Amino acid sequence: MTSLLALPLALAGSAVLAIVIFFTTEIIASFFYRAPAAPAAGGRGRLAVVIPAHDEEASVGATVALARAGLDRADLVLVVADNCSDGTAAAARAAGAEIVERRDPINRGKGFALQKGVDFLRADPPDMVVFLDADCAPQAGAIDRIARLAQQRDRPVQALYIANPAPEAGPASAVSAFAWLVINRVRMTGLQAMGGFSRLTGSGMAFPWDLIAGCKLASGEIVEDLALTIALIEDGAAPLLDAGAVVETGLARSAAGAATQRARWELGSLRLAARRAGVLFGKGAAGDLKALLLAFDLLTPPLTVLLVLIAAGFVLSFPFAAAGRWVALSLFWSAGLLFAGAVAAAWFAYGRAVLPPAKLSGLGAYLGSKMRVYGGEGRRSAKGWTRTDRGPGRLDDAP
Repeated sequence: MTSLLALPLALAGSAVLAIVIFFTTEIIASFFYRAPAAPAAGGRGRLAVVIPAHDEEASVGATVALARAGLDRADLVLVVADNCSDGTAAAARAAGAEIVERRDPINRGKGFALQKGVDFLRADPPDMVVFLDADCAPQAGAIDRIARLAQQRDRPVQALYIANPAPEAGPASAVSAFAWLVINRVRMTGLQAMGGFSRLTGSGMAFPWDLIAGCKLASGEIVEDLALTIALIEDGAAPLLDAGAVVETGLARSAAGAATQRARWELGSLRLAARRAGVLFGKGAAGDLKALLLAFDLLTPPLTVLLVLIAAGFVLSFPFAAAGRWVALSLFWSAGLLFAGAVAAAWFAYGRAVLPPAKLSGLGAYLGSKMRVYGGEGRRSAKGWTRTDRGPGRLDDAP
């Protein structure tokens, strides 16, 4: 009986170790990433910046103003006010955007809003399209840079999309900012260095018109950027990461807002990985390196989930080790050591400014906040396009 139970645990340990090895490889590869050279000036075609917005009255005006700052007279900023119950459309119009409003209580989600924007543009198509979230701040020149690069390379281009904690935020928000940095900067630059492509990460995404016009964006996927990444790689149009162009957003201030913000990505990504990783592995086995790398990347869960898997496997392996069967324990022990080393390397190389040693005390509160992400509150948030609560409060107040 012991041998029968030890085998599946050893297989689980092998799978976890393989994922940790890939995660570590991404981090090491990130040290070799080099941003593309700045595209040549002059001769850019007409650009449309599409901003999907759901109840973003407070932030959309500033985002429109920043988007318009680096555009030419012929360019367009289009805000899709999707199922809004506030003054999003009026605020965006006052800031100089063109507006299209969408009302559909059944088909809800950012993907539907993006599709509405692209369909609106078909009457007078631009040369390039950039998608930008309504609560983001593109750095000077970022939109023009990724648009030019997309035009010159004839492929999608993703800007570096980073999140900053509020000035008054506590240590747990610093831990959250580091976790965001690991996935959007460290792992994505590593993936780019390894396979010549990156994921789309949600905002600051540029596309040649002929490419995005043929994509199906209207889906119920809560991680529409990840679903689009898979579709583009399958079609031979893998996204390129340009870390020389930066788009910033703010982390939620409150525990409830943080749970909503993380649940959409974390739970949505896990669900999509469960459905699509097997197909990508099959293509990888047939010789498609990008599909293989994306499959491993999809199966690499958030840091907290990976830590829990390692710890749980380690504890469950002890009884078998006591009975003389050390394989599972050795596998989980190796995974734990490698994981700790990889996270430490990422922190030392990239994260000390975001998560200084004095704020490492926020790790406990951050781990506790995951109860909201993976509990009922988070699962409800991950079922639709829910605006992130940026009201008062602190992530450190989470249970």
